[in-house]
Amino acid sequence: MHRLPNRPLYPLACFFWLVTISSLAGAEPASLTVVTPKPNQVVQRTGFDPVAAAKEKPGHLAFGFADVALRLEPVSAPERTIWEYSVVQLTGATGRDVPWTKLDVRTESTGPVATARVPAGGWYRLEIRCRQAEVVTHRGAVEPLGVGEVFVVAGQSYATNCNDEKLTVTDPQKRVVAWNAAKSTWGVANDPQPVPDSSTDGSIWPPVGDALVKEFGVPVAFANVAVGATATSQWAPDGVLHRRLVETGKTLGTFRAVLWQQGESDVIAKTTTEKYVANVRAIRHAAATAWGIQPPWLLAKSTHHPTVYTDPEGESRVRKAIDELVARPGFQPGPDTDTLTGKYRGGAGSRRHFSALGQAKAAEMWADVLKKNLLAPHKVEEALADLHLLAPAWTSPIVHRESSVLLQTKDEGPITARLAFPAAEVLEIATADRRHRFDRDAVTLSKDGLTLTFTKSAPVEPIPARTLFVPKGSPQSYAARVGHPNESLMYHPGRWFHDRNVEITYRRRDEKIASDVIVGSLPKTAARLKAGESFTLGISGDSISTGADASVVSNAAPFQPGFAELVTAQLQARFDSRITLKNRAVGGWSVANGVQDLDKLLAEKPNLIVVAYGMNDVGRRDPKWFGDQTRTILDRIRAADKDIEVILVASMLGHGEWTATPRDMFAKYRDALKGMTGPGVALADLTAVWELMLKNKHDLDLTGNGLNHPNDFGHRLYAQAILAVLTERK
Repeated sequence: MHRLPNRPLYPLACFFWLVTISSLAGAEPASLTVVTPKPNQVVQRTGFDPVAAAKEKPGHLAFGFADVALRLEPVSAPERTIWEYSVVQLTGATGRDVPWTKLDVRTESTGPVATARVPAGGWYRLEIRCRQAEVVTHRGAVEPLGVGEVFVVAGQSYATNCNDEKLTVTDPQKRVVAWNAAKSTWGVANDPQPVPDSSTDGSIWPPVGDALVKEFGVPVAFANVAVGATATSQWAPDGVLHRRLVETGKTLGTFRAVLWQQGESDVIAKTTTEKYVANVRAIRHAAATAWGIQPPWLLAKSTHHPTVYTDPEGESRVRKAIDELVARPGFQPGPDTDTLTGKYRGGAGSRRHFSALGQAKAAEMWADVLKKNLLAPHKVEEALADLHLLAPAWTSPIVHRESSVLLQTKDEGPITARLAFPAAEVLEIATADRRHRFDRDAVTLSKDGLTLTFTKSAPVEPIPARTLFVPKGSPQSYAARVGHPNESLMYHPGRWFHDRNVEITYRRRDEKIASDVIVGSLPKTAARLKAGESFTLGISGDSISTGADASVVSNAAPFQPGFAELVTAQLQARFDSRITLKNRAVGGWSVANGVQDLDKLLAEKPNLIVVAYGMNDVGRRDPKWFGDQTRTILDRIRAADKDIEVILVASMLGHGEWTATPRDMFAKYRDALKGMTGPGVALADLTAVWELMLKNKHDLDLTGNGLNHPNDFGHRLYAQAILAVLTERK
């Protein structure tokens, strides 16, 4: 007897599901209520590249985008539901439509939540639906919605509604809006602005927004927490004003900058220059810490109040304080509205602030400052929240933005990426420029959690395995392959590998997470950082330390710098310290060059020196020589100034099949450094980090040039290891 072939049998539940679908086919979709975003809301864009955008039409990703946080009221959506969203331009809008696109929705106690990628522009209608098969069961929308520029306004009366003329938004689509905290709504930013001090006359903000909309073609939003007659002491952390500032920033999530228009009350209070600087530093640092982001504070010079006082000396003290602040990280210059005198100020019969002419001129000055700010390269501290430099990949339960190239072992074969650690859940897969996110349903995670297989790789081009090694002398290659003297290795400096990287964020399934092993200590540097003191950081190293093949060097989005700048920015943000970076690294240098250059580095008067060599030294196969050269550097540093502390960096691994970087030498060179550590000398062991990461990954997954430079993720690994030495660990 022949056994009949197996046939699929639908269980009873599937039968009833099919019946349910049939019954829903003619029904109207149930309503979905969108809690956030709200009507008239503008969400801060990211990824704006003004140079590239100038060559493209609105809607191109060079104009930026936002991952808009969605929250819906609780809904009884059946199983097997597919969630989707679309973006539709309204009349007169800039940007572009987004066709129905899958949403990864998770259910929380307050209702479904998700994020939707929306291009810069607006106004838009954001539509959300869920469906079973082709039958739409629920549908909702929110409009108008914009993705553009968002600002927090803080300070005192010149920033509120205490000026002579009530102004209105003139943009035909009314794409300038203001946050009303009392009502938890967004609305067109006509005067009076919704501010907490209950002032009811005119402001300067509608024409500022109009000018920015006209210049950049995206909606603009203001969240104004300014309160008249307030000194910096009243904005101190834990006070009512500061709590409101923090809460507003948290409500926005992200925003471009804080616009600070304040100073008159500190003139009246006779605040010293030193005290004003200390007050504003404390206000900014506490707010940024609470927000978890580092938006710049643009400081207007706003000390002149001629109908209330005449105090040139007091004004000078505050103006000098602002000059000192804008020289510090986290602050940038705003307009000098003190120059608006005479006809620009209201008389005794007015609110005694700006006249109508003064409002127009102050708005023009603010708009000019903001235009320059938006067109300038953005500082790395503004992106720190997305870099996770204080959460090392090897110690964190969530690995953020781990890089991998897409390899194809056979033509028409599977396209794969590799993970350093077994993943329990993949949270995001994006291109290295951050402009494209992959549909996670189109990617399969292997049973061991270490390999991702892509059904399609676009827009990333996979690398065929047959191109990794080529005949000696081939273009874009470097000789020679270990054991194959007639073969060269693929070599592409610049953005070639960057454009072929994906970055994966995932939750690890490991039960045991490795901890940092800190070798040596830096007590003097730790004390300086804890006290918020300024100091100078010196770098002695090779091309890795110059930032070679970081995306900013390759002129590619997201324009991340190398590890030296990342470390500097993170320390400044964490400790509110002003750190002067003196980087004397040169591509191609050996540790012997570091010995020769040391006097020039010492002339910069560094308090802490990072010594990072090895990549160009391992080919000598002489760890004793390497150790002797490094010890010479340490001895000469101590002789010059015993208070200078040092971080020794054990190099990342070079390509395992390149004859110039023998793999077995890296650990021996690292061990030569270990014996030099102790109080005042610490080791950042990137050799161990690379050994750990490459247990499951390919050499090309971490490289910026195919051989011996890190990519953006690799530079973040460097920064994470150095910061682990410098920051307190709980």
